[in-house]
Amino acid sequence: MIKIYGKNCVYAAIMANSSMSMVFLSEDIIKSDKNIINILKDRGYKYTILSKKKLDVEFPFQNQGYAAYRENYEILDEEYLSNLPKEKGRVLILDGIQDPHNLGAILRSVDAFGYDLVILPKNRSVSVNETAAHVSTGAIEYTKIMYVNSLNTTVSRLKDLGYWVCGTDAKGDKLASEIDKSLNLAIIIGSEGFGMSKTLVNLSDFLIKIPMKGHVNSLNASVSSGIVLHDLMANED
Repeated sequence: MIKIYGKNCVYAAIMANSSMSMVFLSEDIIKSDKNIINILKDRGYKYTILSKKKLDVEFPFQNQGYAAYRENYEILDEEYLSNLPKEKGRVLILDGIQDPHNLGAILRSVDAFGYDLVILPKNRSVSVNETAAHVSTGAIEYTKIMYVNSLNTTVSRLKDLGYWVCGTDAKGDKLASEIDKSLNLAIIIGSEGFGMSKTLVNLSDFLIKIPMKGHVNSLNASVSSGIVLHDLMANED
């Protein structure tokens, strides 16, 4: 089980019909949110009403009066790769991201811009924890996540499946606007401290850079992800 908290996070879990053993609400919330009890009853969720003080003891202060015990998020195995779209597929690969706040923010972009899968390595990687879930503000409920033994092997398999690999690097020679949006694309975001591994750089078909005019020559990983994922979003037509 995992603790989730915050209005958006809990509401997203409810609307996604996620498995939750108990939903917790503060006394003041049931007065201001007139619909929540009926929604929980209609969907068959058990709930408990607590004082704000008691809720804050059990869950972080950012709970906004909403919290729950949820089943652990589903982690896909590598066989899921065969289910990826054959046209205009979009996969995000995170190489060395270890901050759950970054992961949560990245998942928001993944959901917002219609990506099919997030892939992380089992080693040197943040886990899907309650902080990441909270920062995602519910986007995690609609995001497919996979942990793999080797990013190098997985990237090679994606290439075999017809995906073009877009690495991101300050020394890149391509802009996202120059990439054919009709292609199946796998985008790699590296860690803030070390960037992408050299092997993944060599496996990339394109190396994308984000043009910047200011004095700071790097961006937070979640900010970089938001910019690149938006710019490489698949066309609807």
